[in-house]
Order: sequence, then structure tokens, then C-alpha cells
Amino acid sequence: MEKTIGIIGLGRCGMPAVERFLEMGYQVYGHARRAEVITALERKGGIHTASPEEMARKVKTIIVMVLNDDQVFDVVIGSKGILQSAGHGHLVICMSTINRSNLQTIDSSCRKKSVDFVDCPFTGGPARVSNGTLTLITAAKPEVIEKVRPYLEVIGKVTNVGDLPGFGQAVKHCNQLMVCAIHAATMEVITLAEKTGVDPKQVCQVVGSGIGGSNYFELLSKAILDDGNSPGGMGQLWKDINLVINTSREKNLPLLIANATAHYFDMAVSQGLANEDSARIMQVMRRMVES
Repeated sequence: MEKTIGIIGLGRCGMPAVERFLEMGYQVYGHARRAEVITALERKGGIHTASPEEMARKVKTIIVMVLNDDQVFDVVIGSKGILQSAGHGHLVICMSTINRSNLQTIDSSCRKKSVDFVDCPFTGGPARVSNGTLTLITAAKPEVIEKVRPYLEVIGKVTNVGDLPGFGQAVKHCNQLMVCAIHAATMEVITLAEKTGVDPKQVCQVVGSGIGGSNYFELLSKAILDDGNSPGGMGQLWKDINLVINTSREKNLPLLIANATAHYFDMAVSQGLANEDSARIMQVMRRMVES
């Protein structure tokens, strides 16, 4: 197997992925637009390419880790996208969380160029990229999964959920409903504790150690109470919960918790918190309580 990989999208998880592949002896090509990110890539030992099209001329297997649907369309099928130079023998692994039908459109475009495409959203933040313990939710033909498995196992464990791209996104959207709802519930738990005169840290310790606890609740409650960092970004989760809302409307589903959770994230973004850590969603609740 050729130990060369391309990574497009060098953000919260993309840059740790670069570091992980370099650590495991890979030659890593990266693409970014911001000068400081390009500099960081090259300092770590990665090779920058001017466009996704150029990257596909240099490497056969490319991971896409950009933020949203428009960015995935741009880097894969855009005027300087991967498909401008890719063909038979290329592998595109989409690790972004996007709209399911949009992903299927991109898959169709890849198939027309004989490019193998893997739907591969993931769970786990930057720390789990760095230590290779992501949960990778894959959907593609079995023979394609086996081609990409050695690359994916550098950064995590593969859980295949279907033979057709799109099923990975469906599973990830379910996961993100839970993740985002934990944000809403956690800040309400902390607020209830504060306003009833009990220690919110102690309450979170009790909840976290009991049947209602989870690893994510423990991480998030600590990040809120200590003004620290959580595994997620506000803008990313706002995008994800709205993917859930869009699906619920398409399927006519009464997802009341999802809608309430989306309202919190909508308020956070409207208050200028889109680029903040997701733990800062607590500011939304504090403003409501104080008003």
C-alpha cells in the first residue's frame, strides 16, 4: 500500500489528522486557503498543494474534512476540484457531515469519473484524531471499504453501516442529535442547580456518575463550569442540528427535543458565538436568565 495521503480541510480535526499520518510514516499533502494554516502544515512536514485539482495529480487517496455542503461541493466537483484531474484508481473519503442527498449527488459525480467514493463521517474530537481512536462511520461498497481501511485505521475504528453512500450521514445525524441535545440538557441542569441553591459542580458529579451520565456530559459540564474547551465547535454543531431539523421536516417527524435544541444553537449564532467553543452555549442561557 502506498503510504501517501491527501487531506483537504485543515481545521479542528484536519490538522491533527495531518500530524497523525505523518507520525505513522505517511507522506501527507494538504490543502488550505489561509496563509497561517499553510505555514503550520509545512512546518509539520506536510506538502501544500494550491488546489484540490493539483492534489489529485499527486496523490490517489484524498480525505475531505471541510465544514459544510458548499465546501464539499467546491473541493470535489468545483472548477478546481478533485474531479478535474481524478479518475480510475482515485479514492475520495468524505469525512464531513453534510446533507444526505447532497452527498449522494457528489457520489454520483465521482462514479461518472470512475472515482471510488466513501461516505465516512466520524465521532470524536481532535484528541481522538491524534491518538487514532475516532469512530469512523463508513458507507460504500465492501470492496471500496477494504481499499480504504488501512488509511482509515490510522485515525480510528471503522464501523460500516451500509453499502451505499448516504447511510453514513444518516447515522451521523442521529449521533449529532444526541450530542447537541446533551448541550441543551447540560446547560439547563447547571442553571437549575444554580437557581435552587446547590453546587452545580457537585450536581454534575452526581449526574455524571449515575445512570443519566455519559462521557460527553462529563466533558461538556466540566468545560462549561471551568470555562474550558469541549470537543466541539459552535458553528459546526449549529450546522449539524439544522441538518437534523431539515430531515425531520422532510420526513414530517415531530422531533420536539431537536427543535428546542436547534433554537438554543440558533440563538448562540445570532449572538455572535459561531466561532466559539460549543461550551460557550451557556452564555445563551445566562443572558435569558438575567433578562
